[in-house]
Amino acid sequence: MRFFLLLVSFLCLPLAAFALNPVASEIRSVRPATDEKTVTVPQGMGWYDARRATRGLRFPPGTYVLEAENDEYWYFRSPRPLEFRVFSDREVKEARSIPGGVMLGKKPLKLVPAAGYIDGERDAEKMMIWKLGRDFLRREGKDWRKSF
Repeated sequence: MRFFLLLVSFLCLPLAAFALNPVASEIRSVRPATDEKTVTVPQGMGWYDARRATRGLRFPPGTYVLEAENDEYWYFRSPRPLEFRVFSDREVKEARSIPGGVMLGKKPLKLVPAAGYIDGERDAEKMMIWKLGRDFLRREGKDWRKSF
């Protein structure tokens, strides 16, 4: 039994240490939205790429309005630009603010249920720039809420 627990611990250790990189650069085709859905972020939310962060994204507080959609996601525009940060030795080395918002998956069982996005080069495009996982969904009702 002791050997079995040791073996399981040894096999699971690499899985626990493995973390997916949230940073993305995926262009998505969209169409204008026709519904009046919103997402509200009362206090703002920050996300980091690792425990010892090298990059971060902050969703500012406010009401995010549905602006676009496709078959997979709804795209909610932030009332203020998203805040990007690059860290080195726990200090901010670069800071940028870019208009964008949060995209929410239309189906509950998605590999990437939500993400941060910015505008693409064309009007009918959005670029996924930060993948948000199930931890984001678990914060619904506490750090963000939707109107639908």
